[in-house]
This record gives sequence, C-alpha cells and structure tokens, in this order.
Amino acid sequence: MTKETADLLTWRPMELADISRIADWFWHMEDAALFDRSLPVPVSADALRETWRDALAQKGNPRAFWFIADQPDGAPGGIGGLDAVNYIQGDAVLPFFVAAPFRKRGLAKAMTVALLDLAFLRLRLHRVTTFYRQDNTPSARVLESFGFSEEGRIREGWFVNGQRRDTVIAGILSTEWIATREQVIETARARSAISFSPNPWDDNIG
Repeated sequence: MTKETADLLTWRPMELADISRIADWFWHMEDAALFDRSLPVPVSADALRETWRDALAQKGNPRAFWFIADQPDGAPGGIGGLDAVNYIQGDAVLPFFVAAPFRKRGLAKAMTVALLDLAFLRLRLHRVTTFYRQDNTPSARVLESFGFSEEGRIREGWFVNGQRRDTVIAGILSTEWIATREQVIETARARSAISFSPNPWDDNIG
C-alpha cells in the first residue's frame, strides 16, 4: 500500500491527559492480558493515571519514553515506549499495545522501528529487551521480523484465564538493528497500511 493510500497517524510523546483516552483498552481483560501480566482486574482511569504519572514525568534523565499514535480524528491507535532505561548498562525494555482495529496493518512494526531508532540511534543504548506471552503469536512474528532473538523463558510465568503460560524473553543488540534496519524498513513500508506524521523512518536522526 502506498503512502498516498495509507492511514496517516500522528506519532507524538504521550501525556498524562492521554490516559483517559486509552483507559477503555484495559477494561477488555482478555485482550489486555495478552500484553500486560500485571492487571488482574479492570482499573479506573484515575488509578491508571497514578500508575503512569512517574513514567510520563520526564524529569532529569528519564527512565521511560512513551509515545502514542493518534488517528486523524484524534482517537488513539496504539502506544509504545522504552521503559526501565538504564544509561549505565545501556539497555531498556520495549513494551507496546495496538488497538484492535489497527492490528495486522503494520502499526506494531511502525512503532517498533521508531522505538528502536530512539534506543540505538539517539540514546545510544546497547540492547533492548521485550517480553511476551508464549501464545501471543502476532507479537512473536513482529519481533522475529526485526531480528529479536529469544533469550530465555520464565516457565509458567504468565497467569491468565486460570492457566499458566511461559513468558518469553527476547532481545536485540544495537549492532543487529543497524545491520538489518534498512531491509526491515523497506519491507515494512511495502506492506504497511500505516504512515506516521512525523515519519519515524526519517534518516536524519542525531
């Protein structure tokens, strides 16, 4: 799909005011449980704001960078970020969540490109780690296409719907991302129904 026919989303830093706009996502527990193992029950928007307050504060050397993808009508399509940033060790954790209407359309890949560029080309980190539930096949496919390698499992570490699933640990090094970046971006552009403004594939990254 060409950029002229792709859905255009705005990619911007997430603010505390955005929490009320995404709170409904966390009321669909079966869906949210694919991405977050720490939400046993639905939580209110006020409770979510308190949970996110420190992560969005951006004080000193931020330990988290969160972004939101807005549709043209202002509705959110997905969120993603770098969390637990450790500037000494040079690593961070990459979480993301895509709203159901934007799955299988390239949004997860577009967000991952932007976040890996932030991690490796701007923050100069050495590695990025992410976690997913063993039966979350779409996330596994996205990460594999980017060059993430499975690095281990927390056996039966994800409890959901009365069952225990493995938590898969996957990681990518800066050298691996730089080596595959252009090919990944070219493939993502060709297959994506999503385009960002500003474009996360801008090569002019300092």
